Amino acid sequence: MNLLFGALAWICIQLPAARADSIDLQYDRALRGVLANLQPSGAIVASPSRSEPNYFFDWMRDSSLTLKALIEVASDPSTPENLRSLLLPRIDRWIDWERSLQEHPELTGLGEPRYNLDGTTNTDPWGRPQNDGPALRAIAAIRVAELWLQSGRIQEVQKKLYEAALPARTLIKRDLEYVAHHWREESVDLWEEERGMHFYTLTAQKTALEKGASFAVLMNDPAAASFYRGQSLEIARTLQQFLDSGRGIVKYAISKNPGLPHKTSDLDIAVVLIAIQTFDGRFQVPVGATLNTLNALRDSFQSLYAVNSVRADEAGRPLGVALGRYPEDIYDGAGFGGGNPWFLSTLAAAEFYCDLARTSRGATKKDLQSLAEAQFNRVIRHLDANGSMSEQFSRENGYERGARDLTWSYVSYITAYRACRGQARRTARF
Repeated sequence: MNLLFGALAWICIQLPAARADSIDLQYDRALRGVLANLQPSGAIVASPSRSEPNYFFDWMRDSSLTLKALIEVASDPSTPENLRSLLLPRIDRWIDWERSLQEHPELTGLGEPRYNLDGTTNTDPWGRPQNDGPALRAIAAIRVAELWLQSGRIQEVQKKLYEAALPARTLIKRDLEYVAHHWREESVDLWEEERGMHFYTLTAQKTALEKGASFAVLMNDPAAASFYRGQSLEIARTLQQFLDSGRGIVKYAISKNPGLPHKTSDLDIAVVLIAIQTFDGRFQVPVGATLNTLNALRDSFQSLYAVNSVRADEAGRPLGVALGRYPEDIYDGAGFGGGNPWFLSTLAAAEFYCDLARTSRGATKKDLQSLAEAQFNRVIRHLDANGSMSEQFSRENGYERGARDLTWSYVSYITAYRACRGQARRTARF
C-alpha cells in the first residue's frame, strides 16, 4: 500500500500549478480509484457498493476494459517506474485470475457476465450470455501477450496465453475460438437489459478476431489466423445492417428478442463506447454515422436533463452535455425512477472527439479539442470534493448517484484523458 500511494504522490508532485478540481489532478485521482478496486487475487471489483446497488462482483467486461487501460499506462515510458512496478505484477495476476475463471463450469460457457470474488460463477438470475466479454478479454490479453513477447517471456505466452492447439487450453485461444463460433448467436447487451444482436458486441467480436488473426500468425497458427480473419470479415458485413441510411446514424441493435418496449429511438451511447474502446489509431466503426449518433444523443440529453441548462461554470468555462446511456433510460442507479447522466457516457464523447481529432487537421481539429475539454469540464463540475466517481449523477441537481467508486467511471476518465492529452502531461491546457 505504501508503494501505491508513493507512486501516486510522485505523479501529483509533477502536476503544474492548477486549481484543486483541475482536469489534470482528476487523472491521478482516477488512477487511485482504479487501484483501490484491484483485488490481491487478480480480480477487479466493479464497485465497493454491496447494496442499492450490489456491484461487488467481477464483471468480465469491466475488468477487461480496466486491464486494457492499465496496460497502456504501464507500457507508457513516461509512467513513473514505481507505478509501473506496481502495475505489472497486477497485470500478471489478472491473467492468472482469468485463466482460472475459464476452468469453472458455467451456465452459458465463456459468455458468463460476472463472477464472485472467490472465483466462483455467480449463478444469480441475470442476463446471460453476454458475448462481448470474451472478445474484450481477448483484446486486452493480446496486448499483454505483446508486452510479454517484447520482454522475452515467450514460454509464458505459449503456456498461458496462446498455444496453437485444439481443443484450446490457453486464455486468448479459448476466447477467440468462443467468439469465432458463437458470434452469430443472440446475446444480452452491455447494459444487461436486452437480448438480440448488438452493434457493441459485434464490433468487439470483429476487432478481437481481426487482432487475433494477426496474433495467430505471429504464434505460427496460420489455419486459425485464416479462420479468424474470415469470421471477422463476415461480422463486418453483418454490421452494415446497423446503418440507418435515412437518419445517418448507427442503430445500437437489430433483432431484439425481446426488446425494451419504451426504447424506441435506436440511440445508445454504446455505439460511441465501442468506437473508442476499439480505436487503435484507426476506427473500427463508420466514423460519420457514429458522429451523427453522438450528435443525436447530445440533442436528446440537452433537453432531457435539467443540469444541461447550465452551459458554463463560475469561471466562464464552457460545460459540455451531460450524457446518459440512451434517451428512454429509466434506471436511476438504485431503482427505476428515471435515467441520469453517466460519467462514462459523458467522457466517451470527450474521448471520441479526441480520437477524431487525431485524424483531422486545422480548425476542425481545434473545434473537436474544444468540445472534448467542455465534456471534461462537465465531469469535473459534478465530482465529489475528493474526486470520487460514482456510476451516475442526478439529472436534476448534479449530485452523484448509483454505485460508488465505479471502476468503469475511473477507467473512462483515464482513457479519455490519455486520448486528449497524450501519453504524458506536457501542457496544462488542451
